[in-house]
Amino acid sequence: MKFTRVFLFLCICTKSLFAQIGGDNTYEFLNLTNSARVLALGNALVNTMDNDVNLAHQLPSLNHRGMNGQLSANFTNYYAGIKFGSLLYGLPHKKLGNITLGLQYLNYGTFTRTDAYGNTLGSFNAGEYALSASTAVHFDSVLHVGMAVKGVYSNLDSYVSYGLLTDVSATYSLKEGRMMASILMKNFGYQIKSYAGTREPMPFELLIGVSTKLEHAPLRWSITWAHLEKWDLSYNDSTEEIDPFTNETITSSYSFRDNLVSHLHLGAEFLFSKNFNIRLGYNFRRRQELALELYKHNVGLSWGFTMRVSKFHFNYSRASLHATGPMHTFSVTSNLSNFKRK
Repeated sequence: MKFTRVFLFLCICTKSLFAQIGGDNTYEFLNLTNSARVLALGNALVNTMDNDVNLAHQLPSLNHRGMNGQLSANFTNYYAGIKFGSLLYGLPHKKLGNITLGLQYLNYGTFTRTDAYGNTLGSFNAGEYALSASTAVHFDSVLHVGMAVKGVYSNLDSYVSYGLLTDVSATYSLKEGRMMASILMKNFGYQIKSYAGTREPMPFELLIGVSTKLEHAPLRWSITWAHLEKWDLSYNDSTEEIDPFTNETITSSYSFRDNLVSHLHLGAEFLFSKNFNIRLGYNFRRRQELALELYKHNVGLSWGFTMRVSKFHFNYSRASLHATGPMHTFSVTSNLSNFKRK
């Protein structure tokens, strides 16, 4: 009953928060996946109480004492020289159990400044940053409610903006923790200072995810329904596309099936041991939007692994975003308490 009331409350709160996606919002970098584990699983919500501080960054309701002292560094070498990543730390707290502190960044690099005639006038930098803190309250052992607060700073040459956002999530545990379901209200907030006098909408998103660990097999699967605040995720381009062979206008539209699967993210973890796991994921929307008509290749597919070496967990993921090449993400996690002298 408690989980039902939380679910209904979040649905009511978000009834009037419907927002557009696909570049119509500011601070879109907050939707980039920093964790190699999550990216390898197709961006699915990973519902498990693992001692992985990256999961608390994705779902605040997963904060717990097992993350105390954990430090995680994530890095992605993106396209066109863009780099992004995050640094996370699990801060112990007597009453709340754990508070996850995070720094998320996106560095666009250095650009050449020119005038209208192409004369070089120097250079400028651009980047966006977010400081966050999240924690959770645990009701019995089955219901967990968490919240994250994020302060965002964006600097695009001489244009500066900052805002305040929040994530709220609830996780419900079934079958002694082998099955968990979560609802996440993400990036709800306000742009305190706009770039040029006009405030822009936030990259709000509503997600529901379920994860299950099989009882007699080393497999955990996860399925997520993303962007529940908007049914039609198709991209509407005002320009017309002409078939080069027939000169006819090509009209593209999403069918019911296209809209249905565009919300789905699938992931699977093969839990061979505490020292080595393999992960697979599939993101339907990524394939629909980024795959070329004549060369779809493996767009939408992702995979990765984790390997423990001494006191460190190394995570790697490879996500096929486009035919031009994949995206590689690296994560290193360790518990600082392991380095204390006994």
